[in-house]
Amino acid sequence: MYNIADQETHITIRPAGPEHGEALRVLAQRDSAPVPPGQLLLALAGEEPKAAISLSTGAVIADPFQPTEALVRLLQQRARQLRTPAGFRARLAARRARRDPRRALSPQPAGTLRAFD
Repeated sequence: MYNIADQETHITIRPAGPEHGEALRVLAQRDSAPVPPGQLLLALAGEEPKAAISLSTGAVIADPFQPTEALVRLLQQRARQLRTPAGFRARLAARRARRDPRRALSPQPAGTLRAFD
């Protein structure tokens, strides 16, 4: 078992890739749930997957034989962070476009500045 506060266990939150397919299937089987649809974030303790969350649905799978509650909360927090900026920018752009179409934000790479008229 591991403790999320344990200094020796490294916790990594990362997007799940094709190389995680088998680990996700095993994790879902342990949790008696299907692998969630869409893009997934994966919580790893060391190199071992312990939990995953779908960015599109919020569905979670976690290892029921390990203390994963804190990992699930971390995944939920990170998923909110990843969903919020894009949603916020879209709502802001729509609001500005309704008021003044010339002031609507156009898609820009992160870190670039846009001069306003």
